[in-house]
Amino acid sequence: MYIGTELTSKWAIDGVLWSKEDRLPDGLTYPVFAHLMDTAAACLALWDLHMSEGQQRTFTAGLGLDPNSGTGRERARSLLACWAGWHDLGKIGAYFQVKAPAAFAQLRGYSPLASDAQSLSHGAATQLYLAVRLPSLGYDGTGNGLPTASPARRLAQLLGGHHGRFFPQPNRNRLRHPSLVTRLLGEGRWEEQRLAHLAAVAQAVGAPDPPAALSVEAAVLAGEMVVLADWLASQLHFVVDQLEHLSEPGDPALVVRHWERAVTAGPGLVEDAGLGLPVWKETPVS
Repeated sequence: MYIGTELTSKWAIDGVLWSKEDRLPDGLTYPVFAHLMDTAAACLALWDLHMSEGQQRTFTAGLGLDPNSGTGRERARSLLACWAGWHDLGKIGAYFQVKAPAAFAQLRGYSPLASDAQSLSHGAATQLYLAVRLPSLGYDGTGNGLPTASPARRLAQLLGGHHGRFFPQPNRNRLRHPSLVTRLLGEGRWEEQRLAHLAAVAQAVGAPDPPAALSVEAAVLAGEMVVLADWLASQLHFVVDQLEHLSEPGDPALVVRHWERAVTAGPGLVEDAGLGLPVWKETPVS
């Protein structure tokens, strides 16, 4: 749903949809939108504080952008953060949400779990969803095989593999008929929320236009940054702190305020983890 360079959604984020519950206090859950925003913000900080200039240039060139242009590198930075924020879109489906029964019981207006989706992992769901959704957002979806894989296919696969397990490309029948994927992952409100979360992340980082390419080298760098950003944003102390600042799910300013907190916290997450670039000291030779 790109309109010019702005990705928009007409659906409000449902803050009841959860992403994390393990070890959280008092049986609380952490919303999907919050973790996606946290991960995108952590990725921005990684670009600024962890990636070398050479890595930034390689990544930018691998997207078909000019690495010597400040505009090109800024667009590459936004795209990388956007992709990091999309890594857990596959959690928006009954196959995942049912794992926290108390939270699942609070959801209203969602279709039940499809029988053939019961064993679906959220990583595989992320890949499947993005493989069929990205072409509708302007990402090239043509190409077969590793050397000629399209940006949509390659990006979907690397984001689906953010836990280290990469899944085969979806079969061609599913790629030709996105409705099959929507039925599997959940139709109606499930699909509305996937689109709403996708749009919220894209808007937060500036709604960057899709790249013309995604080289193998750029995909490897993106995969590394997404894994690191997800790890940083998943640290228990950080999640608990962010959770304490969350307001009620119906608050219209909820998403914006959370994004602002995440961006402010990002540099500290990178530095506390020791992921800043090394500073070389000159030592005189005696």
